[in-house]
Amino acid sequence: MPLKALRLIVVTLLTLTLLVGGAKAQQTDPFAAPTRAWEQGAIYQNTIPTDFETHIIVNNDADRARAEKIIELYRLFETNPTDETLREFISDRYIQHSVMLPNGRQPLAELFGGSVEEYPVAIDIHKVIVVGDWAMAHVNFRNLDNDSPEDKGMAAVDMYLFDSDGKVAEHWDSLQLVPSHSPNPNGMFLTLFEGE
Repeated sequence: MPLKALRLIVVTLLTLTLLVGGAKAQQTDPFAAPTRAWEQGAIYQNTIPTDFETHIIVNNDADRARAEKIIELYRLFETNPTDETLREFISDRYIQHSVMLPNGRQPLAELFGGSVEEYPVAIDIHKVIVVGDWAMAHVNFRNLDNDSPEDKGMAAVDMYLFDSDGKVAEHWDSLQLVPSHSPNPNGMFLTLFEGE
């Protein structure tokens, strides 16, 4: 399947899932909370931070090394994702739980590689949390399928499981298109709580 077609299918499926899922919630439960920003009285421009520092949340040096490996993997996705370059980070037995891609490194290489060839792909890594073999990252994928400087992209929480060789063996994700407006002024990626 051509790379452009694969990317188009992934983006279309995601958009339809988000739109149809929200519509079904409204149809089946008359007491359900509004699911679309405009139904919630969205009045705030949803801004995307450009000047931020990646928060790395770990307990020890081993966890920090895995967090840095996840960051390197995202950098590879936005620059040179091939089956060969991904081999250092992703297991030969890679299991994909995302409904957008099949198992293995090659589909990842094709998805991101096709985007990198055509668009100014940017992956903003806002948070990486690692505890032992488990890692979670809060990211914003921008310009995967367009070259607009106004592209707000897709918010993702990716979850990874490392194998005994220190490579990513499994992946899960939760994806959401970043809307233009929000019912609150907090943004989807900022951390506002300062603690005591």
